[in-house]
This record gives sequence, C-alpha cells and structure tokens, in this order.
Amino acid sequence: MRWVIRGIAAILGLGILIVAAGLGYGYWRFSSSLPRTEGTVEVAGISGDVQIVRDEYGVPHIFGETDEDIYFAIGYAHAQDRFFQMDMMRRYVHGELSALLGHLNPATVTADARSRNRGYHLVANAAAENLSPEFQVAANAYVAGVNARLAEGHYPPEYLILQAAPEPWELHDSMAVVVYMADSLAAGEGEEVARRELAEILSETQLSEFLPGYPDWAPNMLQAEDFASVPEPVEPTTEAQPDFDDGSNAWVLSGEHTATGEPLLANDPHLALGAPGIWYFARLNLPQGAIVGATIAGSPLVVLGRNQVSAWGFTNTGFDVIDMVPYAPGSLTTTERTEVIEVRGGADIAITIRDADNGPVLDPEYFNLDVFGNQDVVLVSTALDRSNQVASVSYNLMLSQSFDEFVEAGRGFTAPMQNMHYAHVDGTIGYTTPGLLPIRDEAGNWTGFVPYEDLPRVENPVSGRIASGNNRIVPDNYAYDTPGSYAAYRAARIEERLDETGAHTPDTFHDIQMDQVSAQIRRILPALQAATPQTERGQQALNRIRNWNGDMNALLAEPLIYSLWYRDIQEGIYADELGDDFLRHLSTRRVFTENVLIGDDGHWCDNVTTDAVEICPDILGAALDAAMERGVATYGPDVNNWTWGQAHQAVFDHPVFTGSGLPLLEDWFTVRQPVGGDSSTVNVAVYSVRAGSFDVFHGPSLRAIYDLSDLDASRFMHAPGQSGHPWSDHYRDLAPMWAAGESFEMRTDWTPDTAPDGARILTLTPAN
Repeated sequence: MRWVIRGIAAILGLGILIVAAGLGYGYWRFSSSLPRTEGTVEVAGISGDVQIVRDEYGVPHIFGETDEDIYFAIGYAHAQDRFFQMDMMRRYVHGELSALLGHLNPATVTADARSRNRGYHLVANAAAENLSPEFQVAANAYVAGVNARLAEGHYPPEYLILQAAPEPWELHDSMAVVVYMADSLAAGEGEEVARRELAEILSETQLSEFLPGYPDWAPNMLQAEDFASVPEPVEPTTEAQPDFDDGSNAWVLSGEHTATGEPLLANDPHLALGAPGIWYFARLNLPQGAIVGATIAGSPLVVLGRNQVSAWGFTNTGFDVIDMVPYAPGSLTTTERTEVIEVRGGADIAITIRDADNGPVLDPEYFNLDVFGNQDVVLVSTALDRSNQVASVSYNLMLSQSFDEFVEAGRGFTAPMQNMHYAHVDGTIGYTTPGLLPIRDEAGNWTGFVPYEDLPRVENPVSGRIASGNNRIVPDNYAYDTPGSYAAYRAARIEERLDETGAHTPDTFHDIQMDQVSAQIRRILPALQAATPQTERGQQALNRIRNWNGDMNALLAEPLIYSLWYRDIQEGIYADELGDDFLRHLSTRRVFTENVLIGDDGHWCDNVTTDAVEICPDILGAALDAAMERGVATYGPDVNNWTWGQAHQAVFDHPVFTGSGLPLLEDWFTVRQPVGGDSSTVNVAVYSVRAGSFDVFHGPSLRAIYDLSDLDASRFMHAPGQSGHPWSDHYRDLAPMWAAGESFEMRTDWTPDTAPDGARILTLTPAN
C-alpha cells in the first residue's frame, strides 16, 4: 500500500532549515538513533541472557533459553530497526495517522476516516481478544520486547524530523499489522466501483469483451482429479476476471522432478515496494528447533519460511471476498457509532458511522460512491470478520511438523485468503487455501462460507507439481463458485519453464524466478509485426521489435519502445469508446488486448468517432509513431542509447518523505533501483500505465528457494534492506543484490560461539 501523506514541504521547511543550518549536529542526532548491535544491554522482562547475532546483511539470529525470551528479543530487534514502519501500520489501521501527521497534510483525515468507517480498528481489537493461550504468551513477550527498546529513548530519525515521540506498543497493535496485511492483499472497493462505472459507459456485449473471462489457454493451478470427491459443481454466478497485475509466484515440485530426489519450493510474493520493505528476515532459535524466514515488523511470527522439517510459501488467491452492496435509502436497519479523529495541531474531528448487520455503511464523503447515486452502500468483506484468528493460526502454521498439522492449523484463518504451498523433508508436497470463501445466491447475497473441508487442497498430486502465478485455482468440476481476479501470463511462463527439465535444482528455480520474457508479448508479436507506421522512426522501431523475443531486459531498448507503444495501443483501441473516462480506466488489460489483436474482438480497432473503418494494423502503426515521438522527447533522439532500466526503476518509497518536495529528505529516505520485467513477466515489475512514468511500485517483495534435501542451503532475498534507518549500512544494501537476482543463506548450523566472520552480537541480560 502506498501512503497518502505527501506534499509536506512547506510545513516541514522550518524544521529542515534548522537541521540544514547545523548539518553536522543534525547528522549526529540522526546517527545517534542507530541501534546498538554489540555489547550488553540490561532489560526488564526476560528470564535469562538472550543473544541477538546480526549477520553481514543485518539479519538477526536470536538465541535464548525460552520461547518467551526469544519472542521478546525479536520484538526488541524489530523496534530497533523498524519502529517507524510499525507505527505507521498501526496508525493506518486504527485511523490515527492525523494524530502524528495531520498538521502536515489534511489528507490524513480522509485516510483515518476510511479506516474508522471500515472498522479496521475494531477487527484488530477483536483479534487481540481471540488469541490462543499459547500465542498470547508469545505475543505478550513480543510486546514487552518492543517497549523495552522504546524505553531506551533512541527513536528512529523520523520522530526527530517530525518533532514527536512514539506511543508504547500494545497487543492490539500487533493484531493491527495482521489487518494491515489483509487490507493490502484485498482487491479493495475500487475494482467494483470501476466495473459499475464501465457498465454505464459500455454496452453489455462491450463490457463482456472489455472484461473478458479467464482464457481457455491459461493453466489452472489444480486439476480435475484433485477434486473427484467434492459435490456436484454449480453454475458460476460471476465470471472470473483476468488481468490481475498484482500477485505472487510460488511453485513446488516433488522429488521425481528434481536432481536430488527431494522437493524444491520457490516463492516470491509481489507487494507494494517501500523503504523499508514489508519483510524483515530473522532466525528464531526456539528450544524445539529453529524457524527461519520473513517476519513482519509488529508481529513475532515467521510468516513465510521454514522450520527444521518443512517449508511454505504463499500467493494471493484472487478470490472475490469483498462486495459493495447497495440499498435503497431508508431501507437499512443500522446502529451508529461516533469516532473521534485526533488531528495534530488542529481540532478533533468527530464522525458518525452507521453499521448494518452485514457490514459498515460507507460514507460518500470519504469514498467514491458516485456510481451508486443516493443509495446506501454496505461494505461486506471477509477482512472485517471479527472472529479473526489469523495470528494464532499463523503461529501454529510455522510450528507444524507435517502436512496434516499444517492443514489443521489453518482452521480459524479468515483473511487474507492465500494459496499456501508446502514441502516436507519426508518428500510430501501439498497445497491448501484456508480462509473464508463466500457462498453467494443468484442475487449475489452471501449465504455462508465454503466448509473448511471443501476448500481447495491437494497432497502429493499425481503430476508432482503445484504452481501458482495467481492463475485460476480450480477446474470446472469444483463444487463452488470462485469469482475473482486471476493472472494468466506469469503462470503460463512458469509452466513452460518447469517443462524444460525433469531434474530441477535451486539454480533452475532461480532462473525461473528471474525470467523476464513476457508470455503476452510473444503471443501478440505476430500482430505487432503487421503494424503500418508512417514515420521513419516508427519503421525503425518496428524493425527492432520484429527481431525481439519479448525479453524485458533492463539493458535493452526494445522493452522501452514496446512499453511506450503499448500505452498508446490502449488509447488507440478504446479511448474512442470510453471518451472522457479513458484515463480513469486506462490499464494494461492484457487479455482484452490479446483478444483484440489476435482474437475475435478486432472490431475495437475501428475508431467509432470517424466515418472510416480502421483496422488493427492502422491503429498499431499510428500508436507506434506517437510513442516514438514521445520517447525521443523524453529519452533523446538516438534509440541506441535507450535502455529499459533507464526509465524503469523500482522505487522504494518512504511513507512520508518520498514526494514531500524536500530533495534532501527524498534522497535520504527513497531508494531507486533500475530493473527489468513488467507486470506480465515472472520477474514481475508493475508500473502504472496511467501515471505517465515507468516507476515500479509493486514487485517481488522477497524471493525464497527452499531445498528440502538441505534446508540450510535455502536461498533468500528481499529489498531494499533490513533496516528502516537511512543511516544504517542495511537500509539499501540489498536493493542491487535483489535486482541482480542474488541471494544468501540463513543457516541454522552455527551458534553465537561459532558465528560467521563479521557478525555482531548484542546480549540482552535481565535487569536487576
């Protein structure tokens, strides 16, 4: 999720002038907030010494005598390295951004009102009451560790700049992090609003073509034989939609397809890029065995990773678990609650929120509800279910010792609904998708949820393969309707690469993760080659495209030519139909574009505002001429000097200071890294076609490859770095490694006494 807090230059100017006037003093103040990573610190709340051993990448390996002490220490480490990030996540969920930032940007009030209206804070509070006894012990220890660090008074530099101090961490704040992830992985209200808007612009036939169903050529993740025992299938009430640019990749192979004869599992979840990133790697050396992988600052859990016998990875299901339900004015029975938003430097703002039996009534002052007219709109979402036990479930998942335990641990999971890929050292591979999947009647009303036993699941499939690129999960014989948003091209390319050898290794998995050949481009290249540009530059560009294989390599010019062209192709195809609404609905629309260029929907190439009948080669040629004119104006006249990476950079933005208009702070806090790929490649890199730039805001948040023949040899990477402190050596050190496809191990075969060279050891010791 990208924060809404921008444009703070004018108000922050005085503070920055003070820092700039004494730059040396400012640098010293900022540097003094760097965490201590060596020596001994006395803390209250632990029963014995705990060692936090940071390796060369800043990853903490935590050693202690009890579970509680280790969870305390990961809380302490999170607060050392990532507390401002933690604070922003909890404030977003609780609707308390304005209490810290309201004097800088009034848009925070809208963000707070939206969170309060949805009731996110109520979900987090309820989740804190629903914890299992075992996880509550771990969570309380974690909270104590966070607050032990805060009590030392060395706050992240953002608080110095903002002239503020953080509030203590509470248990419901850790649950807010879980709600934050559910929000960031949900499709949101915008998708449904957009569909309703398009339905008012286009005819029913046009709408079905513009939002096509899942293509016949695209792979399902699971096969018909995996669902032989479920009830009879039902007719779908809603068509599954393709063109899902956000998402993740994961695939697992049984030993029959690997060089070692043991399973391999790969995972790279695609999320919004930020500085710092969402993940924080850690090794928790618990008494019952080490757990290694990706945590989220704010929670003690290893969300994605491995223990001593198994590994797991997630991708988003794409299932439609959010509805906006309109009601005639005055027809709803509701209760009211008053929420008070504290605004720093201003008066508090009280808002009245109505709740219906099935969800909150959205306030049109804070949500775009114009398409609904004067109707009341209720938000129905699994993310708002207050029986949420996701934290306790995730705790059990990371401790599970078999696939049966892993599946059983999933009971009580609500949202975000995930494809969970699994591999075990005994050779088992599996897949499960716990969560709340709505059952809808013919009118679209929710009548219940798919029983846990009937949710998609498979153990040791005959194929020996389970692969997800956010493609459709279930075949036609599945008993329940599964509307949603699915991606086709990444999954097709993954399947193609997996077919290339029967003896996969971590190296072949790495090559697939870094694959930048677009399956979509390869499918539509014949149509592109038929374009009829009218300018010399356009013809020269077309000659380059004709000799290109769709490799979105950062060092090539062709991906930049193509991406400029693709944007103008969209305009040529449907700007005439959408008119003034074109820019609002401009998107990659990959399956639709393919259907127009090489399928049965070529009539979209005709410009309905002219008397002539245009055909696709005409539209493609004109689009290429226009694209090259724009490209020359931006990147210079010599196309030989163009590269995709020159224009296409991953931007790890800071929640407050990126886009602030303060160059000094932007340079300190923002990380930029040239990358290849696009939203259709396995090595995904999503930019906004609408934004007018190729800045990448969404991509592989981490990469992991788990080798079940030697779990210590598993490979990990995330970006831009472990630390959230811009003066740390580990704030941006991983970004170039991430872009280059490099990785490192997080081994469990050493102790503090045998730590690798360069490791830094901080000992937490009980205070007297």
